[in-house]
Amino acid sequence: MISKLQGVKPFLGLCVGMIICLGISGCNQSDSLPAASNSDSTISMQNNIDNMTNTTLPTNKKNNSWGDLHLNPSESAYIYMNGESNTIQSHRVKAASMIKVYILSYLFEKIDKGEISLQDVYVLKPSDKVGGSGVLYGYESGSVLSIDTIARLMITESDNTATNILINKLGLENINSYIATQGYKDTQLNRKMMDLNAMDKGIENYTSAQDLGNWFLKLAKGEMASDLSNKQMIDYLVGQTDTECISAALPNRIIAHKTGELAGVYHDGGIIYNTNRNDYYILILLSDGYDSRAGTIESFRSIAKQVDIKVNWK
Repeated sequence: MISKLQGVKPFLGLCVGMIICLGISGCNQSDSLPAASNSDSTISMQNNIDNMTNTTLPTNKKNNSWGDLHLNPSESAYIYMNGESNTIQSHRVKAASMIKVYILSYLFEKIDKGEISLQDVYVLKPSDKVGGSGVLYGYESGSVLSIDTIARLMITESDNTATNILINKLGLENINSYIATQGYKDTQLNRKMMDLNAMDKGIENYTSAQDLGNWFLKLAKGEMASDLSNKQMIDYLVGQTDTECISAALPNRIIAHKTGELAGVYHDGGIIYNTNRNDYYILILLSDGYDSRAGTIESFRSIAKQVDIKVNWK
């Protein structure tokens, strides 16, 4: 490898020149590497060293540097891949329906303790029904629902009525206590779904890419709850019906994820499995304050593809 370095043509000659310079009075160590010239294709010695180092890397080595991912200031991300986790611009954001995953894991903590069963039943009341996403709003009052059905609909359909039923059953303060105990520092449930009075007052639910990444990583590692409960939660998340973002970008992956959306807010993230489900990575993409919904989804699809290329599955 030969580089033109301020008139010194042979690379070996440059190194010799540097050694001589260090032995001469008045030479400063910080001046020992000549600055790159803007007038030609000059490359610094450090770049030469970097380039030589890169050529010695195995061809199957995956680069987990995420500096090439371009996020707007209002966007944030969490990536766990090949045993390493990285957060990009993680900050507290409006949670939208991503808050529902924390309600889910608290529910299963109660199930593992034997305090609630998935076979328990609930009778739907007119006062339970709220609009927005979901299907229970259209169910007849008096419909008998299992906790399994309610929890599943909260995730797969992002059902707001189902979510509020579980908030009432579990207790908002109890859910927040669980969230704090688990170490999710940016996450808080402050209102029910479609609580228009609270929304008018600016009361919102919050989370972050870091908290969601930690939640999904704990689930993926089987550390969230019992083996059976972990499996059940993943089953719900794989059944997610909102598939226009990460799922659309990675149609050949099995994805256990949750989405969330409000005015100006779009989120998607979860566990991305290989076809055998014996390896995975985690990708969380959040946008709180976008200019264009379609543009945000397209950008997130592109990021998902960039990330997927770098996975190093055996």
